[in-house]
Amino acid sequence: MKSISILFFFLFALASISAQNINVDSLKTVIKQELKEELDQEQTNTKRGKSLNPLSKMKLNGYGVVNYYNYGRFDTDPGIRDKVDAERLNLYFDYQFNDRIILHTEIEFEHGGTGSTLELDVQEEFGEFEHEIEQGGEVNLEQLHLEYRFRPYLNIVAGKFKLYFNLAQLLDEPDEYFTIQRPEMENVILPLGWYETGIGLHGMFLKRKLSYRLALVNGLESTGFSSANWIKLGYQTKFEMVNAENFALFGNLNYHFGKNRHTLAGISYYYGNTNDNRPKPDLEIDSHVKIIGAHVSVFEAPFRFASQFIYGDLQNSERIALRNATLPKTLGIKKTPVAKNALGISAEIGYDILSLTNKNTTMELYPFVRYEFYDTMYKTTGKITANKRWERSVATVGINWLPYRHIVVKAQYTARTLGADNIDISTGEVNGKEKENFFGCGIGFQF
Repeated sequence: MKSISILFFFLFALASISAQNINVDSLKTVIKQELKEELDQEQTNTKRGKSLNPLSKMKLNGYGVVNYYNYGRFDTDPGIRDKVDAERLNLYFDYQFNDRIILHTEIEFEHGGTGSTLELDVQEEFGEFEHEIEQGGEVNLEQLHLEYRFRPYLNIVAGKFKLYFNLAQLLDEPDEYFTIQRPEMENVILPLGWYETGIGLHGMFLKRKLSYRLALVNGLESTGFSSANWIKLGYQTKFEMVNAENFALFGNLNYHFGKNRHTLAGISYYYGNTNDNRPKPDLEIDSHVKIIGAHVSVFEAPFRFASQFIYGDLQNSERIALRNATLPKTLGIKKTPVAKNALGISAEIGYDILSLTNKNTTMELYPFVRYEFYDTMYKTTGKITANKRWERSVATVGINWLPYRHIVVKAQYTARTLGADNIDISTGEVNGKEKENFFGCGIGFQF
């Protein structure tokens, strides 16, 4: 009996040990499974948190420019003062809703302030202080549009966006052009930057060798057209809202032939009516603006070259000029004669000389030369007489130093010759052509 009791106890103990072993193995399996589920859940929550965080889908970049101007001989304004200018700070905020839809915005702070300013205009306004509504210190919402990326060759934009007419609109960051200001010829004839509201298409094809842009946008308005700037001031900025009775067509085609995205050659075209966009319906005629442009740009370090051509035609320019001359001064317009045609050409070349002495340096040093010819009264019609003052030849030499990839320090000397004779007030004799010379330097950065 005692033996049977001992045997029963031994079997019971053995069964208990086996059960414990089974429970331990089972427990290990359960723990591993729970740990795995917790890790998976944590990863899922992390991904979900990122997708729900709006900041993870936002992108911020921008650039800024600050310049100094020292004026020498300036026949059109002998009393001109030297100036400093916090020219602009541009901020780009993008938000990506998904892989295809992106919101693009751009805010520009101009000339270090906000609001309207007074400008002393001695050329078109004959020494009067002009109340500038469209210029001066401002904060502007330059771009606000949605982009739908359907295919590389077909993308759709809707809202307010940039018109990439020729090079000045494309190469607008401070390390993409040599002069301290944006290129003069384009800046005088065209709105810079040029942003309009509408709908557009863009894309690339043929292995990204060809790119195009097409757009239907609101048009210019003809009260702002002038002798000195042709259609530039017809860019609608005077009022809170933009008139959209007349629309315009814009197109651009580029062939990309180098390693850098800015190595390209192309053409641009703009066509649209303007008179129905005047503040009041006071001129019942058509005034179509047609502008064609051709450009080439080579950004293949250490060599850079850019050149472009612009020709514009304005329908019924005489009628527009005569009507504008009767408008009230409070509208803030020039009221000067307007030409039928405007013409401009430019070319610049630069070479990074540091690449000749140190192949490993990240710094760049570009001496450059630039030449421009433009005439905002190239051809006139009717009773409008071309003012030779607005035929301008501009030669510029300078240097760009890039101590860091996103920072540029610039200096230049510019000699501008006007088509008008320089007449000595005391003797009445002609003393060559009118000239405007200045030295300028500045800094630019982007991030």
